[in-house]
Amino acid sequence: MSELIVAHRYAKSLLDLAIEKKVVEDVYRDMVSFQETCQNSKELVLAFKSPIIKHGTKMTILSKLFKDKFHAVSYSIFEIITRKNREQFLPAIAKQFIELYTSYKGIQKADVVTSSALTEEQRNQVIAIVKEYSGKDVQLHESIDESLIGGFILRVGDKQVDDSIRRKLNDLKVSFAS
Repeated sequence: MSELIVAHRYAKSLLDLAIEKKVVEDVYRDMVSFQETCQNSKELVLAFKSPIIKHGTKMTILSKLFKDKFHAVSYSIFEIITRKNREQFLPAIAKQFIELYTSYKGIQKADVVTSSALTEEQRNQVIAIVKEYSGKDVQLHESIDESLIGGFILRVGDKQVDDSIRRKLNDLKVSFAS
């Protein structure tokens, strides 16, 4: 079974349990924190995937890092996954949970890449455009790529708008070559 399918099933079960126990926000914060920890510690992710490290040792690592900091519902997924010897799926489960949470809350994720930092007014314009397009509240992730020269690239779901100077120059270059 693919990692995505396994992760989605566990994440869905975790979300359902969090909804039932009325701790969705707590579990969301824990999964964001866990995902950030995994992104900042490749060694931890490699330890989860290692067949050499015993499952008991992996559970001890999880316990020391997260048991006192995470809600019991969040931590329970670690115990279940470790008992089933599927620790390698934990980072993917956290990622899937975050995606399911945003869908559950009616939040549209959007990524905008610009050549320099957005002003507050520009940020609000981008959020308003995405909100009008999707009809949902917007969670905007901003990044800077100076090679764009100017303009922006906006990604919403599987749609992308590239209005960068770099793309326009490339288009011009292609038209001259033809």
